[in-house]
Amino acid sequence: MTTLTRVIAAAVLALGAAVGAAGPAQADQQALEGVYTYTQPENGLTGEWTIFPSCVPTVGDLREPLYLPVGCRLHVQAFPGVKGGDAVMTNGVWAYDTTIADGVTCSDGSPLQLTEIYEFNTDTMTGTRTATHPPGCNGELPATMIRTPFTLAYKGPLNTPVDRYPLICEPGGLRRCF
Repeated sequence: MTTLTRVIAAAVLALGAAVGAAGPAQADQQALEGVYTYTQPENGLTGEWTIFPSCVPTVGDLREPLYLPVGCRLHVQAFPGVKGGDAVMTNGVWAYDTTIADGVTCSDGSPLQLTEIYEFNTDTMTGTRTATHPPGCNGELPATMIRTPFTLAYKGPLNTPVDRYPLICEPGGLRRCF
């Protein structure tokens, strides 16, 4: 085997290993900003979500303006009947959870804790609200999980717009950005 043949064989092997090790690309969902109408078609519950992002670029050496929303968190302010929270990208969807200490009231008046998980996709503007509670109420209630779909529809911009990108950075090496 000649040296050229060995080099080509090594290059093909390395390329094949790199392609085989690459996982599926995950599409980045947009970081929502504004006022959205939240609707649960199943029971007609509707209200407004006010969503504003906070994104921290975690890549680059700050010599170029940073436009990519990397390391984002969506702050969701909800309405009575639906809890808000800070959503992060988890398994390809935005998600947050809340705990409601008195989410279920037992027949004797004692409270039972309820946990809700909100997951939503900004490409389809659909999501799922999952409410769970452990068994309780002196054996009256079994453990329960209820999944309720919801939709989001853009209603308008925030009252106070957020200027996110590009980040304005101080000149020089390591610098502060704002």
